[in-house]
Amino acid sequence: MVSMTYLLELKIILRLAWPILIAQLALTGLGVVDTLMSGWVGVEDLAAIGLGTSILLPVFMFATGVLLAMTPLTAKALGQQQPSKIASQLHQGLWIALPIGWLAALIMWFPHPLLNLLQLDPRVYELTVGYLFWAAFGLPGVALYQVYRFYWEGLGKTLPTLGFSLAALVLNIPLNALFIFGWGPIEGMGAVGAGVATAIVMWSMFVAAFIYVRLHRDFTPYRLNKILAPNWQQGIKPILWLGVPMAFALLFEVGMFTFIVFFIAPLGTVIIGAHQIAISFTSLLFMFPLSFAMALTIRIGYAYGQQDINLLRVLLRVGIIGALVLGVLLSIFTLASSQFVVRAYTQNPDVMAIALSLFIFAAAYQIFDAIQVAAAGVLRGLQDTQVTMWVTLFSYWMIGLGLGYWLAFHAVGFEPMGVFGFWTGIVVGLLIAAVLLFWRLKWLFRRII
Repeated sequence: MVSMTYLLELKIILRLAWPILIAQLALTGLGVVDTLMSGWVGVEDLAAIGLGTSILLPVFMFATGVLLAMTPLTAKALGQQQPSKIASQLHQGLWIALPIGWLAALIMWFPHPLLNLLQLDPRVYELTVGYLFWAAFGLPGVALYQVYRFYWEGLGKTLPTLGFSLAALVLNIPLNALFIFGWGPIEGMGAVGAGVATAIVMWSMFVAAFIYVRLHRDFTPYRLNKILAPNWQQGIKPILWLGVPMAFALLFEVGMFTFIVFFIAPLGTVIIGAHQIAISFTSLLFMFPLSFAMALTIRIGYAYGQQDINLLRVLLRVGIIGALVLGVLLSIFTLASSQFVVRAYTQNPDVMAIALSLFIFAAAYQIFDAIQVAAAGVLRGLQDTQVTMWVTLFSYWMIGLGLGYWLAFHAVGFEPMGVFGFWTGIVVGLLIAAVLLFWRLKWLFRRII
């Protein structure tokens, strides 16, 4: 009977997770399409897209992190059977999304101080500024969409996320073709056109989500017939209290990998190329434990709202054991596929040799990464995000980046390890994060139970 309960919850989590996984891959595909189609125009456009997305991503991730609070809040209210509270939280989330989106856009409209530090080719500089200028117009739209997305995911509905993400990917292709290459009276804009297409896609996602939620009968019980004014104490404050620490946690993670690229740049193009191969592949694999963790947040939030201690205990065990198994499988897959993956990226023997060595480090941290992201997912569901923020700051920056930098360039008693030092730092940092977050979970569950 007990084993059946565990299997049932695992089945529910996987049913929630697989649409999120495909949706995340589809959203990643948006950047791939932009890169491929801009690359057909010229190398300057390709470089501009690469730089532009590197600048845009941290800002987008921070805004997403704040709004991610909608999922555990909605799931808890669903468990408490409070439909009016769910509707109210949706309205308050939309009020938060608007200023966050426009603030993010404002930052993207003034990238010049950062770009001036990079000593770019004038044409690449111009294209990057143009791409960011137009793409920024879409940030308020995608922020509003994210509120709807995390709202329906909190209600246990993840299929809409899949549908909207695939639709965005499909829509992005003809819009890119139109604005990058031009057609009829519309002149081709190259990389700048990709920014225009991105903005249109972002606003289209919001408009479609708004219509979907207004018309679909599944959301009728959670609908209000009037627009609620912003409410700091009952609406906005709880979202920001949960969301801002999550936003910083995401920023710390993205920032660590971004800074590593800058630090290894003096080591040469071979090192950079090998590092990018390993990072791009592991980033793709990370979508699996991330999707599992997001589904775990939904179920934990619902059980937390119901105050079902037995279900919470089952979900904790399913989550951690499931993450451990997933991490082991991803680790084995990383090692088994390393030769094939590296050859798909490059035929340069020097790059291949270093990349294959980095894949060993990548395989080592899959288990720790899966456990720490699952633990963070459980903590989100329990509305405990402050500690996660400090754990990620300590683990990623002080251990991951700090230890990595020391091992790479200033190791005492043995030869500096170069890029392998940074990857050692990543492995140790993720191990520390997994241990600390798991310890936090055990402490929190003792208090709850």
